[in-house]
Amino acid sequence: MKRNDHGWKLVSDSGCGLLVPDGLDGIDIDYAEVPFTISVDNTDYIDEPGIDIGRMLEHIENSKSGGRTSCPSPHAWLEAWGDEENVIAFTLSAALSGSYNSAIAARHMALEKDPDRNIAVINTCGAGGLPEQMTNIIYESIRDGDSFDAIVSAADKAVRETRVMFALGSLDNLIKAGRLNKLVGYAAHRFNISAIGVASPGGRIELIHKFRGMKKIYGKLIDTLRETGFTGGELVISHCMNEDGAEKLGHLIKAEWLDTDVSVVSASGLCSYYMGKDGMIITYHE
Repeated sequence: MKRNDHGWKLVSDSGCGLLVPDGLDGIDIDYAEVPFTISVDNTDYIDEPGIDIGRMLEHIENSKSGGRTSCPSPHAWLEAWGDEENVIAFTLSAALSGSYNSAIAARHMALEKDPDRNIAVINTCGAGGLPEQMTNIIYESIRDGDSFDAIVSAADKAVRETRVMFALGSLDNLIKAGRLNKLVGYAAHRFNISAIGVASPGGRIELIHKFRGMKKIYGKLIDTLRETGFTGGELVISHCMNEDGAEKLGHLIKAEWLDTDVSVVSASGLCSYYMGKDGMIITYHE
C-alpha cells in the first residue's frame, strides 16, 4: 500500500487559486501556486503576488498585438511539488488552457523517478478562487486517515459540485483567444454589450445573459444564482479591480440568502486578463 501519512502539498495554478483556511493544526500540509505568464509586446507579466494588473491591462489596451498567455511548464509543476510524498494539483479548466496537460506530463516525470509517490491532478473545469470548503474536505479526509485515493476522490467530487459564474467586464481577450465567437465580439464592441456566463460541465464558457452596459449586472447575477439553484453556503467573489462592486454584490447575495458566507478576493492576473476590468468570477459549492 502506498504511504500517505507523511507530508502533503496542495498546488494550484494561478487560474484557480485555493483559499486556505486557518486552523489546520496537527497535519503537515503545504500550499503553492504555479503562475501563468501574460505576455504583451516584449514584456512578460508573471502571474504571482505583486503583479501590476492595472498596468498589464493598460498595456494590453494600448498594444496593437494585444496579449497572449502561457501556461505553467511541466518543470514549473515539478518544482512546486518538490519532494512531498502526497500531492494534489488543481488546474484551470482543461478546455481553456494547457495547464492540465502540463501537470499530467509533470506527474509522469515525477512517478518515473519515484513510483511510490502519491500525485493526483484534478481538472477543475472552472476558474477563480476555489472555496475553503474544498481544502476543509481534504483536511478532514486526511485527519480521518482515509487512503490517498479516497482523499482524491473526495476532492474531485467537491470540484464537480462547485459552480462557476462569470460577470465579464470585457469580452475582448476571450474573443482574441478563440474562447468566444467573433460575431459575439463584434456585437459587444458595437452595442456596448456586457455578459454573464457560466462554466459548462465540460469547462467551457457559456454566455447565458447579454445586456447593454454594466448597470444591470447585479440584478442579473442574483437572477442567475437563482436559476442555477444557489441556496446559500460558502461563496467566493474574485474581482478585477472592482472591490466596491464585489462587496456590493456580496451584500445583495447575503440579503437574499441569509445563510451565506461571502469571501471577496482580488482575481489573479490570468483571470483579470480574460474577464476584463470590473469583471467578477463567482464560485460556490452546491
